[in-house]
Amino acid sequence: MSYIPIQYNHVSDGFLKDEVFRRADWLLRDVYGMFTLPPASLQGAGGGNWAIALVLLCVIDGLSVHVFPTSQACATQERRFRQLIRERLYWGLPKAGWYDKSKAAAVMYTEFRNPLVHELAADKAAKARPIEYKESAVGKWGFVYVQDIDVLESMPTWNDQWPTLGVEDYDGGKRLKLSCAALYWSIKQMTNALAADQEVVEAASLYRRSKSKPSLFAQLRSLIGK
Repeated sequence: MSYIPIQYNHVSDGFLKDEVFRRADWLLRDVYGMFTLPPASLQGAGGGNWAIALVLLCVIDGLSVHVFPTSQACATQERRFRQLIRERLYWGLPKAGWYDKSKAAAVMYTEFRNPLVHELAADKAAKARPIEYKESAVGKWGFVYVQDIDVLESMPTWNDQWPTLGVEDYDGGKRLKLSCAALYWSIKQMTNALAADQEVVEAASLYRRSKSKPSLFAQLRSLIGK
């Protein structure tokens, strides 16, 4: 078994095809390889948990800017990030152990995306995290019992008993835990679905073309300068 590429060659917009979906595929391919970390030959090497989480969250960021909902639809990065998760990322039900999706979107932005990008993964409690919970954690596999990336890579549907973000007992209390394996599978599924959604791709392409046109102010300046 090997990495299964994102299906994007049918996308007609050159920028979305080459600069968005192709690059998302590059990053997801890297993550696939990181699930084999650490190599037995490197004593004391880390497992790549935080690095995997960072790359996956960056894929969400990029897709939210250029594909859905786009920076035209949402003025701020946080709103785009959270909307993409709420509306497009695969998610199970709380009764199966999944943290509420709307709250999870806030947690993933406030407690994982921002601290990883800006503050060395410092503990930044989101309002959506109960005050009595301890610092949220990142696990390579988390709640996923089948710890084999090739098995997960070939799964057409997800096991709803394996939440992407769930609650676990920890140090006499509780904490939220993000599963990199579950997030990887769901982001791959989402990326393929977005690339296959003609309406979404056409809207993203139209927005991109409208951005590339000079503003009315720029056009007036050009005319005045002639």
